[in-house]
Amino acid sequence: MTDTQPTEAAATLITGIGQVIAFHYDLYDDASVQVESSAGHPPVQFLYGQAGVLSALQEAFLGKSKGDDFSISIPSGLAYGRYYPERVQRVLKKNMDNGAKQRFRIGQIVHINQDGQRQAATIVKVGKFNLDIDTNHPMAGKDLTFDVKIEGVRQASKDELAHGHAHGPGGHQH
Repeated sequence: MTDTQPTEAAATLITGIGQVIAFHYDLYDDASVQVESSAGHPPVQFLYGQAGVLSALQEAFLGKSKGDDFSISIPSGLAYGRYYPERVQRVLKKNMDNGAKQRFRIGQIVHINQDGQRQAATIVKVGKFNLDIDTNHPMAGKDLTFDVKIEGVRQASKDELAHGHAHGPGGHQH
């Protein structure tokens, strides 16, 4: 075995830092409408303690094992935060990348430069010359419920720990 491959001796109980967790999920908003699912895809993998999975969801894995099913409701403040109405703004279509030639639609994700950083925004209204865009996270202001099935638990490899993320299917490939 090399340092680039995960160890096969998997810890079955989730204790936290240094473990890679693989899971499937269904995500429901505060109106009990399913908004995402990992069904039909490889399980999601994450290195416990790293960004990419909500902290409140990561904490819910503690003390559980492969094969466990659970549900967790996460209030908006611990999920994607509150919704800020002032983050809806009007921009000129011509100022968007390829804006003069592009056909825009409500719900489309576009990228804007804000404070020197590229940020995703959702189009909420399309006018003749302008777009109204919302830079809130699409789940901002919503309480969320995750239905989770744990598919695997293992110790992270030295490379995964050094890189700060899981490798392989459902994780990050190099």
